[in-house]
Amino acid sequence: MVRKGDTVRYLNEVGGGIVTRVEGKIAYVDDAGFETPMQVSDLVVVLPAGHVPDKKGAKLMFDQEAFDTGRSASRPEPAPAAKSQKAPAPLPEPLPVEETEYGDALNIVLAFEPSDIKRILESDITAVLVNDSNYFLRFILLRREETEGWSTVFGGEAGPNELIDLAVIPRENLKDFERVVLQAIAYKKDKPFEVKSPLNVSRKIDLTKFYKLHCYQPGLYFETPVIEVPLYNEPDPRKAAPARHNRKR
Repeated sequence: MVRKGDTVRYLNEVGGGIVTRVEGKIAYVDDAGFETPMQVSDLVVVLPAGHVPDKKGAKLMFDQEAFDTGRSASRPEPAPAAKSQKAPAPLPEPLPVEETEYGDALNIVLAFEPSDIKRILESDITAVLVNDSNYFLRFILLRREETEGWSTVFGGEAGPNELIDLAVIPRENLKDFERVVLQAIAYKKDKPFEVKSPLNVSRKIDLTKFYKLHCYQPGLYFETPVIEVPLYNEPDPRKAAPARHNRKR
């Protein structure tokens, strides 16, 4: 802050003096006997009011000579900024939405795929959500805790005709998935669509099937052995065969 009695230098030009008065943002500087009005923002305090240059400990707060030299043409050019060695990779373009003839009827399946079908009693299980429809699904999958209500297994978005790996379930934790709930809303992007009611589907899963080899079979959506649990099916007489699905891991 510039105050009366401060010795100042001009920021953008050579010269300076002692401030005789300050009125708002304007300071009046006694420069060689002439009172010059200047913007406060264009001044730099060299010596605060009440300080004497030759007094011990009193030092200039601003080196005008060094400042003027730095602004001269002899100032060395700054070194050029180092160029980036590698440009960032472009983001992958989203896959185009391919709708099926029957896909406006929602069909949602929860599948369980073992990591090693030959060691079924020890193998971990991957839970997979199948969205067999032309709609995007904003969803959340919940599982029942024994005494503490519900907990979230996975939440996200499934694209049309897409399979999403939700979670890898250790064999010893399969008991936690006896009761599951799917909550979801269905919609389309960048085009009109028929509004679907929000889903709130509850299922009790027969856990004994996970210990029986014959219960794992290639299904409508998998070439490998799985257990498929239908969560929601909206009948459509035009449906003839399942679509080819994209799997998101």
